[in-house]
Amino acid sequence: MPIRRAIITGSSSGIGAATAELLAKQGYAVWLTYTGGEAAGRAVADRCIAAGAPDVRLSRLDLRSPESIDALVAEVTASWGELHVLVNNGGVCPYTSFEDITIDDWDAVMETNGRGTFLLSRATLPLLRLAQQNRSDADRSIINLSSIAGQVGALKTGMHYAASKGAILAITRSFARLLADERIRVNAVTPGPVVSAITDNLTGQSRASLESSIPLGKFGEPEDVAWIIASLAAPEARFVTGATYDVNGGVRID
Repeated sequence: MPIRRAIITGSSSGIGAATAELLAKQGYAVWLTYTGGEAAGRAVADRCIAAGAPDVRLSRLDLRSPESIDALVAEVTASWGELHVLVNNGGVCPYTSFEDITIDDWDAVMETNGRGTFLLSRATLPLLRLAQQNRSDADRSIINLSSIAGQVGALKTGMHYAASKGAILAITRSFARLLADERIRVNAVTPGPVVSAITDNLTGQSRASLESSIPLGKFGEPEDVAWIIASLAAPEARFVTGATYDVNGGVRID
């Protein structure tokens, strides 16, 4: 069975870590990235090795930096020479009221979440194409992590985050159309309230109020999202592109 190779950004914790470990269990070679948490990234890499991944790599990636993106792609090209799956999970989510968002704040979030997703997706296209050249029936997939905030907008804080996640949905649909004739699939996953370093910033009444608003009664777990990502990455999803998968506990029912 040929090895499938996947990059998972922002994989030192939360959804990214859960996705990396699940893909490792499924036999993928995984390339993990982190921004500031190297020790946490190495711990996830160790768990992926223990889960049976045939190859595990770890790199620092700054999604705001085109040079950092290009360096990662050059490293993957030199080491692997192909790619089957890109999971654009890395991002930032500051809880800032719209009155307090500065121009620098806005640019930092949009450049990390929106522009970073676009640039890394575009930069990895040659690797995805090489996988098809190496094996004509190779399934290739990009999965972008958006958010329920990108669908319904910000509630009290994080308008720049919501805007960036809405941009990711547009990027997903655009790439899905543009790459369909190459059979490179592009889909989005939109988590709702999930246990993470981001939601851990919520305490007291703010956290209780958000949890009580979830029809299923509790926050989701990173693993609840990871299995959707892994399913979209699988060759069995070969007829799925341009789709948005909600994982939100019923907060948004459409």
